[in-house]
Amino acid sequence: MQTINSLLKIVSDVLGAIAMLFLAFLVFGTTLDVLVRAITGSPITGVFEFTELALVMVVFLGAGWAQRDDAHIRVTVLTEKLSPATRARIVALAWAVGALGLLMLAIPATHEAIYSVSIREYRWGYVKIPIWWTKASMATGLWFAFIQMAIQSIQLFLFGEPAQKKQASPDLH
Repeated sequence: MQTINSLLKIVSDVLGAIAMLFLAFLVFGTTLDVLVRAITGSPITGVFEFTELALVMVVFLGAGWAQRDDAHIRVTVLTEKLSPATRARIVALAWAVGALGLLMLAIPATHEAIYSVSIREYRWGYVKIPIWWTKASMATGLWFAFIQMAIQSIQLFLFGEPAQKKQASPDLH
């Protein structure tokens, strides 16, 4: 399991780094576009269209980091009252349901991505923007999230919850 976790960490780091490049574009591209629009009265051609694609990339490629670091929001009002073994099983079931949901999204997204790549799909805005690579990346992100959640579910079911990490403040939860 350690090898699988190490591999998942490497993949999530690579996908997360790519997501951060798109986030950097969102920050700097939007800022520059606003400045140019304020000075010249016209936007930078293509920034708006590419911003839509960058948002998709940030979400679907960056989700692995949140999953790996347990950085997502969760409500533990009920599960914290359960015994550790029962809590691990319930949380494992929740991860399994989440994985199933992602699988149900990943399969049609993959079919759509294959078609999109085959026709080199693009869309028109102010400029012609290829979107086939975004659809392929989204399908990749969905498959990775499915694998990550499925493994998380299996690990919790088989081994229970890992020892709690120290938190900066007990009031955060």
